[in-house]
Amino acid sequence: MSDKLKLWYKEAATEWVESLPLGNGRLGAMVSGDVYNERIALNEDTLWTGIPKDNNNHEAINYIDEVRNLILNEQYYEAQELMNNKLLAGYTESYAPMGDLYLKFNYNDKNYKSYRRELDLSNAKATISYEINNINYKREVFISAPDNAMIIKISADKEKSISFSATLRSLLKSKVNGLNQDTIILKGVTPICALPSYVNEEESIIYDEEGKLGMRFQVYLKARVTEGNVNVTNGLLNIKEASSVTLVLVANTSFNGFDKEPGTEGKDEELLCKSQLKSLEDKSYEEIESNHIDDYRKLFNRVEFCLGNDDYSYLPTNERLERLKNNKEDLGLISLYFQYGRYLLISSSREGSQPVNLQGIWNEDLRPAWSSNYTVNINTEMNYWGAETCNLSECHNPLFNMLKDLSVTGASTAKTMFNCNGWTTNHNVDLWRYSSTVQGSSEWGFWPMGGAWMCQHLWEHYDFTRDKNFLKNEAYPIMKGAAIFLLDYLIEDKDGNLVTCPSTSPENNFLDNEGRKCCASMMSTMDISIIRDLFNNCIAAINVLKVDNEFKEELQKALGRLPKYKVNKFGAVQEWYKDFDEYEPGHRHMSHLFALYPGREISEKNNFELLEASKKTLERRLNQGGGHTGWSCAWIINFYARLKEAELANKYLHVLLKNLTFMNLFCVHPPFQIDGNFGGTAGIAEMLIQSHTGIIEILPAIPKAWRCGYIKGLKARGGFVIDFKWDNNEITKLSITSKVGGKCKIKFGKKYIGTMINESIEIDTIAGKKYRL
Repeated sequence: MSDKLKLWYKEAATEWVESLPLGNGRLGAMVSGDVYNERIALNEDTLWTGIPKDNNNHEAINYIDEVRNLILNEQYYEAQELMNNKLLAGYTESYAPMGDLYLKFNYNDKNYKSYRRELDLSNAKATISYEINNINYKREVFISAPDNAMIIKISADKEKSISFSATLRSLLKSKVNGLNQDTIILKGVTPICALPSYVNEEESIIYDEEGKLGMRFQVYLKARVTEGNVNVTNGLLNIKEASSVTLVLVANTSFNGFDKEPGTEGKDEELLCKSQLKSLEDKSYEEIESNHIDDYRKLFNRVEFCLGNDDYSYLPTNERLERLKNNKEDLGLISLYFQYGRYLLISSSREGSQPVNLQGIWNEDLRPAWSSNYTVNINTEMNYWGAETCNLSECHNPLFNMLKDLSVTGASTAKTMFNCNGWTTNHNVDLWRYSSTVQGSSEWGFWPMGGAWMCQHLWEHYDFTRDKNFLKNEAYPIMKGAAIFLLDYLIEDKDGNLVTCPSTSPENNFLDNEGRKCCASMMSTMDISIIRDLFNNCIAAINVLKVDNEFKEELQKALGRLPKYKVNKFGAVQEWYKDFDEYEPGHRHMSHLFALYPGREISEKNNFELLEASKKTLERRLNQGGGHTGWSCAWIINFYARLKEAELANKYLHVLLKNLTFMNLFCVHPPFQIDGNFGGTAGIAEMLIQSHTGIIEILPAIPKAWRCGYIKGLKARGGFVIDFKWDNNEITKLSITSKVGGKCKIKFGKKYIGTMINESIEIDTIAGKKYRL
């Protein structure tokens, strides 16, 4: 069997971040693969600390005009101090670890051999195999979406040779009991408050003393044993001398919506668990496994990707990474990394689940880094950059559902804190749809542009699918609400321009005339880009739906009064309203290049001057040490792909893999953050195909090392699915499937049959038809 779609190792994980991730969108697990003491870390995507509450700063409205006047008078430091003291609010809650499943195996011999631990992306299953006492053992683990359960099959090639104990533990307030002789239950509750790990206070974790409030959860573990004995003692599930064992694990919380208190208004998590177990009673392991694989492959198998002819899949994945660090090429590892990103999205974002947070759905800490929340000034958006191009449109839906919720909580924030209509959200969001400013510093905590940025994903989903019902009933109302907020939030500057004020460039700072570190001014370049993107997308939606002409005119007038993009003294894109000196020239955020990527305003087609300035921006940032985090490096890959700088895109793809990737291919921020995985996958796709200008470009940024390969199933805007093959840097096969019909314009970044490089062709397509060119 081919190992091209497998991550595999000759040893067990020694720490959580080396474990193998499994998920069905809702349940997550990290499998360590230890021979004697298996640890499977468990998560459930609605298990968060906290309860719904009003987090808005009701006093902020009294100071917003004073802040604006200070900024208009160029008193940036004083404005920033006032913002820090009067405009910021609280903190989001934290994504919590549900617990751990421990399996302790009883072997007489402590020596084992032929160990192998693998994650097969073709079937979303982890397998651990080894030999002890001339007996071959195997554990197979997967999490089924259709059956809402984690399944562990333990087998051996000798009868009655399996003996072990299983138990469940949690960092949360919890207890483990036996239900009967083959089932144990973990019951617990989350704190009503968990402060971020970077906040040092004595009471950082707070539980409800009366035990009524907070998220409840239950985990059921049931054993199906062939031969042998099973019993429960003191919360331990004991199996002796079995020939095979199947463990079935289900888990649920009392979460009942972002606006419902889970302790008093929550769902019955016990009933949910029992119902799920009952539905599995008459299903064999083979049936559950088959349903799981069929469901998973409907998504995963849409895309095939092969790069190069050399195959190093016979080597363990960690050894392949080491080879890469020693500057030895491994194109197959790039295609594996690409598909791993798709696998992670399928595993962490499915219909009905929560969106992907900073760590996907995998977290072992009670106070994880940055609360493992939704950080919407780049990270949450990056998680979904590849969803459409990589043919996983359905996996985008959890983000849209969150935006619908935020349009409710964010409307309260808009009115309470800014006296604006519409809705907004700042840079942190949680399960309870926190939308307010965040305590600490305005350089990150004040940023009411988060909702507007995420609205780009609504338009992108429409643009790729051309689903008018989605645009009409889901996307446009949310987009319009975000645009209404910005129309109200904009004020006139002294030159009559419409500007955001106060305004920041996410997490970055400049120096004022006295050399003081400042974050707040008016109308940062990123604000211009996001507003232009949202307003233009709203106008495009209005044209499609043939509604709201008056609102369209209002948007057009506002667009005409926005400040223009500027080039600074270094010939780079200017980041702030004025050409301030930078506090940190090598900052990790590249916010002022939003219009290059993920926006589409800066391109060869639209603005050559800004295109060249973008190159200088990147050069200057990188020369000063930028791109040092996983997600930042991934963003750079996408920038260079858009700039058609193939070799530089490939260079930073290798930086991401060599320097910013754990042995299980998780991205290093540091610590672990999943956004870089998704950004890297999106970047590879962007090197292969682009369609943001209205023209589908094939191989727009392919490096010389990618001499041959093929890809099947990538999506382009307009509702097209593209398959193509290339050899010796020449496209040899190309087919286009039109999902909805319409004109398809194609441009070739490499030579293709009778066309020249950069020559384009246009065809009229019929819905459902495949065109071979």
